[in-house]
Amino acid sequence: MQHSRRDLAMLLAALGASKAWAQKAAAKPAFPKLPSKVYHSRQIPFEGDDKKKGRQFFDGAEHAGFHLEFHETTLGPGTQTHDPHRHVHDEIVILVEGTLEALIEKRTEVAETGSVIYFASNQLHSVRNVGKTPCTYYVIELRGAEA
Repeated sequence: MQHSRRDLAMLLAALGASKAWAQKAAAKPAFPKLPSKVYHSRQIPFEGDDKKKGRQFFDGAEHAGFHLEFHETTLGPGTQTHDPHRHVHDEIVILVEGTLEALIEKRTEVAETGSVIYFASNQLHSVRNVGKTPCTYYVIELRGAEA
């Protein structure tokens, strides 16, 4: 197959435009940069009900562009946070009150107040309040470059 100079010129122009677009996209952070600040509990309202409620403290990029998200969830007795699922990002769960049953792949384990649960990338996971009182936990999502 032969290509004309015109075909070559169009190809070079398209490559140049795509390179410029990629450089512009790379220069602009995908997530807002997180400021240093105190996130006051009283200023961040919960959404939801007594069965499940939560609030997000922050969601953005740290100094190197790594995407972090941090939220708090309170589950009523017997409530599962969501169906078991997988995703690319890792999660750290810090249990501050109550008792959770953590599902990791096909295994479950009970976690008590003060425990930390780590869900690695692409592992089937979920948590459920197995206690008789509400449980509260914080989640740090290590999202990296993922959208």
